[in-house]
Amino acid sequence: MFLLKQILPATILAMAVAAGICGIALAWGTERARSALAPLAMGVAYFVGHLFIVGWVRIPPSDTTNWLPFFALASAVLGAGCTVVSLSRWTRALIFALVSAGALTLLLKPKFQYGWSLGQSLIWVAGLACAMVLLAVVVDGLTWRPAQALEMPVILLATCAGTFGALMLSGSVLLAQFAAVLGGAVFGSLVLSARNVALGRGIVPLVSLLLGALLVSGYFFAELPATAAVLLGFAPIFALIPIYPQSKLLTLGVRAATVVIPILLALFLAFRASPSLDY
Repeated sequence: MFLLKQILPATILAMAVAAGICGIALAWGTERARSALAPLAMGVAYFVGHLFIVGWVRIPPSDTTNWLPFFALASAVLGAGCTVVSLSRWTRALIFALVSAGALTLLLKPKFQYGWSLGQSLIWVAGLACAMVLLAVVVDGLTWRPAQALEMPVILLATCAGTFGALMLSGSVLLAQFAAVLGGAVFGSLVLSARNVALGRGIVPLVSLLLGALLVSGYFFAELPATAAVLLGFAPIFALIPIYPQSKLLTLGVRAATVVIPILLALFLAFRASPSLDY
């Protein structure tokens, strides 16, 4: 019950903020406005929910995970911009790679200062930035081939729920709260899905950057196993497997089930590696 009191208020707040802004997007009427406001809704919702948990943070924050709300705003603006300005996939991927590398440099600053050499730092940042770009490619693929507008948020909610559980098992209630806030922001976007409006590719930078940053934080700053982090990050790729049932609802159910399988495996691995509660 104590954990619920910690987690629910910020999650509900993020959900309400996202739902409110998505409602404005629906009232605005134009398709381009909806596409641009969807990532902004989720970004602002995460920003508000995160700060509700930790309070206002100074810049630079002493805890580097408190860069996440600013990552949310930056990636939301990037996503909104990509919906307004027509850019090739390669250009979007390059921009996102640079943003990811910058975000990782800020997030992993303690490792740069106290753990890694310059060469190790470059290798880690480059490798993780490439992984985030691959995650963005997967999420982008989902925006192009949804069975219905509900598919994207359902898959993202399942991934956020799995990330929440794995981070909780890995000994970080705080990171788990952040994952719950991201899930709340996604849930709030169901206002668009209820009107059969797809979230669109504008959410790709935000979801990919925040989810990637949470998993990276879980690995380096908690006890999240690397294998579990990879399974959680790339679980949505299984939704890209071609499925051709007669019913759209059945398609959604089958794709969601294929995504849940690696998530459950990740939770099992996180449980096996979870810190002992014996004192």
